Amino acid sequence: MTRLIIIFYSCFLLFASCKEKPEFIDFTYPEGTYKALVLSYDDGTIEDMHLANLFDQHNLVGTFNLNSEYLGTKRGWSQQNGDTIFQKYVAKDSLLFIYKNHEIAAHGALHKNFIDITDKEILDEVQIDIKNLTELTGRKIISMAYPFGNTNDGIAKLIATTEITNARTVDDTYTFNLPKNYLIWNPTCHDSKVLDYLNDYLILDEPKLSLFYVWGHSWEFKDQQRWNTMVEFCEKIGEAKDIWSVGNGELTKYLKAIKRVQINENKIVNPSNNQLVWIKLSTGIKKLEAGETVEIKTISNSI
Repeated sequence: MTRLIIIFYSCFLLFASCKEKPEFIDFTYPEGTYKALVLSYDDGTIEDMHLANLFDQHNLVGTFNLNSEYLGTKRGWSQQNGDTIFQKYVAKDSLLFIYKNHEIAAHGALHKNFIDITDKEILDEVQIDIKNLTELTGRKIISMAYPFGNTNDGIAKLIATTEITNARTVDDTYTFNLPKNYLIWNPTCHDSKVLDYLNDYLILDEPKLSLFYVWGHSWEFKDQQRWNTMVEFCEKIGEAKDIWSVGNGELTKYLKAIKRVQINENKIVNPSNNQLVWIKLSTGIKKLEAGETVEIKTISNSI
């Protein structure tokens, strides 16, 4: 009897060791999706209240880039045609209410044009903005949009010395590609053109990570037609089940976490100091927890 038990147990171990390991296909966004959406809005004017509410209605996440030194004030901005546009900014004590479901990010404390000021002034603009917003919200500020969208390689390297991990320009790519440089992050398009690209993204069905990155200013929605366009966009994209709506900071952290995952010919390792990432195996979608190792048969040629 004992011998039969030993034989049975040996056969079980042999069967278990021969069980085919899965093939690693690629990384995905949470829940196995390949598409993401970032909605990035600048300045912090009172029209953000309506826009944030629209996002909330459709379970969308916005990244709101604020000029902290203007919060609670009204300021005039001179235009090239000689006119002056007056903007009213949200109150300091309203941030956690208006943006409770959204990311709060920097935009330069006084919205100075970075290409026209010194390195010290740039750092002051960013660091004072981070300090103010952190004190007002208790949140860690890691994202920003460049004032007027202006930057260059030297400015980006300067921003890299701060707590900021990602910074957006206004140089539209009209593509759904991920950025080559997180600190010179070129968006897909301004919100005035979102309907031109919406259907293409909704039907996109490629097994690779992509991003629809929209930017703008909520005060531009004083134009009713522009507002109607944004409402239509949010209604339609909010119904999509295969698009991850995410703040720019969280997306950046996720993309960097993917880069830290270690892969070789027979295993994939998520370091213990990393965050959870999602992977696609030949056996299906899997959460890869921090510190977890998965043995694999091979790596897909797509990686």
